[in-house]
Amino acid sequence: SSGINAEWPLRPGNITVGDKDSISYVAPAMIDFNKLTGTLTLSFFIHNAVVALVRNNKNPKNNTRDVTVAFTMVALTYGLVGVLFILTFPLAKSCISDVASQLLFDNISLNDLMVFVAKFFQILQLITVYPTVNFVLRSQLFLGIFKDPFCSYKHVIVFNILTILICVLISIFYPRVNTVIRYVGSVAGLAYVFFFPCFVYLLHCYKNNKLTWYSAVGHGSIILLGLLNLASQPLTFSNYLK
Repeated sequence: SSGINAEWPLRPGNITVGDKDSISYVAPAMIDFNKLTGTLTLSFFIHNAVVALVRNNKNPKNNTRDVTVAFTMVALTYGLVGVLFILTFPLAKSCISDVASQLLFDNISLNDLMVFVAKFFQILQLITVYPTVNFVLRSQLFLGIFKDPFCSYKHVIVFNILTILICVLISIFYPRVNTVIRYVGSVAGLAYVFFFPCFVYLLHCYKNNKLTWYSAVGHGSIILLGLLNLASQPLTFSNYLK
């Protein structure tokens, strides 16, 4: 699907939900939705990074405003790019790359000026996002182990080398970014989204003699959803229906 001109027309015919034989057919629903829930739990897991990012703000009173603006801009950026890309892609949606870099640029001609500009800004994004994510992971890990988000330069250098090594090894031996994201998201989401918030709340209620059976069942069900989400990641439900 490489070599397609970036100027794709936005036509209703690029999306078809009724004719399964059409080249532009898109299923209105898929039974393998579990692959998406793993990615979604990673997005919720990233929420805990907010505390680390705004911890050193000069004016903490502006944290709510800054976080709101950041989430709005991210949602608009990813939403517009994803929706417009899937609506305008003129070939079968199965042609969209999902193996190597999994970038939408793999499906567009690199001779287009706007693609070059977009890839330039993508490099800037990677240059800024990777250190930010690395900082969040280091702060949380060091706080949990050493009670200090920095410790020493030696600890930081070793941590940076290990994280870079892990990323490089994944890029070389298993460059399926979507698969890595959904597995990491399901594991991290189980801990930070489903288990710890519910467990801490139930423990607090128990110590204060406020724990009720319906609260325990409700929060236990949320933890169970996280476990099911993690357990379902290796499964492809559509294979069992053939």
